Amino acid sequence: ADHTQILKQLLALAVPIAIGGAVQTSYHVINAFWVGRLGTDAVAVVSVCFPVNLLLISLGSGLALAGTILLAQFYGAKNTRQVNHTVAQCLVAVVILAVFLTAIGYLAAPFILRTIGARDALFDGALEYLRITLAGTVFLFLCALYQAILRAIGQARAPLRVIIASVGLNAVLDPILIFGWGPIEPLGVNGAAYATLLTQFITALAGIYLMLRPRFGLRIRWRDLYPEWAAISKLGRLGFPASLEQSMQALTVMAMTMLAAKFDTLVLASYGLVFRLLTLTIIPVFSVSMATSILVGQSLGAGDNSRARHATLVSAISSSSLMLVIGVSLFSFATPIMMLFVPEQPDLIAQGALVLRIFTLTFPLTGLQLSLTGAFRGAGDTFTAMLLTIAGIWLVQLPAAYLLSRHSPLGANGLWWASVISSCVSTAMVVLYFRSDRWLGASGIPPLAVEKA
Repeated sequence: ADHTQILKQLLALAVPIAIGGAVQTSYHVINAFWVGRLGTDAVAVVSVCFPVNLLLISLGSGLALAGTILLAQFYGAKNTRQVNHTVAQCLVAVVILAVFLTAIGYLAAPFILRTIGARDALFDGALEYLRITLAGTVFLFLCALYQAILRAIGQARAPLRVIIASVGLNAVLDPILIFGWGPIEPLGVNGAAYATLLTQFITALAGIYLMLRPRFGLRIRWRDLYPEWAAISKLGRLGFPASLEQSMQALTVMAMTMLAAKFDTLVLASYGLVFRLLTLTIIPVFSVSMATSILVGQSLGAGDNSRARHATLVSAISSSSLMLVIGVSLFSFATPIMMLFVPEQPDLIAQGALVLRIFTLTFPLTGLQLSLTGAFRGAGDTFTAMLLTIAGIWLVQLPAAYLLSRHSPLGANGLWWASVISSCVSTAMVVLYFRSDRWLGASGIPPLAVEKA
């Protein structure tokens, strides 16, 4: 019965997170659709700015995750005063970090674009576009934060309406600001940036308003908003490893793309196709991983270690089983799936199907690994979660990808088999650390200094 109850709690958290993730992904699809109508240069401007935006999202989501961990533990301990104080300090920390990054980004934008490789023809357009998007950093971070706060207190469904409305608003603003409408002048590619900025501003305000509605029991006093550096540094210590881990995964995609580019266009194109598919398949188990962090945090906050361990095991079995089903389906229908994407290119269909089939072998292990690292984060052990991820990527996957693709008969296929090897090694390390129970000790988070109510 306890298994069923935990599974229900996991699903109640994970399903809205997955829907929210899928809806937010459509944000980029809508932008790409309208910008694509402007021609190659406009698409190139957005593409060259994308890694910077990805890095900002990684930094913002790290701080939001830190807030989730602390709040879930205080919520589990039924410490309402600490919950409210932590919410206020999260808001302060997010605004400080966002303002700092915006200022740095604005000044360093020309250098960043030159480093990424923006050509002279694109440079001015990309610089303007990037600076407009940087202006939305504070709203981007606040959007991530209000969702994290509501999820931490078990209200994962609440942000969905705001997320769906924001995508609808962006879909309406995009064509109006890009192509003009009535008295509104066409702004071209910058219209897409302004549409996103305006949407983020409205969404952040709506999200914070929703979060502070009486039904959620969150009450922030003005004195709680005074920056308390002990609390902010605690959030930083928890959030920085998570940010670094996400940034590393973005760098891995860049490194794998560079290795694939050494071969013919067919290899590069097949990796690009399969990777986009993989980002969709990972949404369900990534959501379960986030749900696991919340449940484990709440259990440890309530002082119930056995429930934290139990929730992790239920999550790991469910995630691994789900990924096995997805993996078997994709393996079986790899060729027809590739034909949907590139109907008239038999060579690319064959190569893409092969790459997809090799990657599906890692799916059950990925599900298991994500659930366990989710538990480590929920216990406040974000440093070990980061260390295990980085070790798997930089000590196993990338060296193996280089050696197998360059110095073995596998050639380009060595790139994909390296991911299978890395997945096996990483999962083994994660399982051993889980069994040691050392991660449970990381939950001893001292209360933040709060004056008595």
